[in-house]
Amino acid sequence: MATIQIVKFKLNGDIDAGEFRALNERFQREVAPTLPGLIRREATVGQDGEWLLVLRYTDMESAHKAGRSDTSDVSQKFMSFIDMSTMSASFYDIVSE
Repeated sequence: MATIQIVKFKLNGDIDAGEFRALNERFQREVAPTLPGLIRREATVGQDGEWLLVLRYTDMESAHKAGRSDTSDVSQKFMSFIDMSTMSASFYDIVSE
C-alpha cells in the first residue's frame, strides 16, 4: 500500500534561505531519485519559514528505510541546515485516490 510521509522543519537561524533552496534542488536531483521506493517528493516553504516535505513511497517499509539509507554528503549537509528541535515526520497509508 502506498505511503505518504510528511516532514516539517525550520532552518537553523544562521542559514541563508537562498543557500538552502539551492541545496534542496540539489537534493531533489541527486538524492531523491536514489531513495528506495520513492515515487514523488515535493518541497514547500511557508511564509513563516517552515518547510513542508511531502514524499510518496510505494509502501511503508520503503518510507521508513529511505531516511536511513542515504549517507551522502548532500544529505548530511541538508540535515545540518535543519533546526532539529523543529523537525517532525509522520507516515500515512493511502486509503483512496
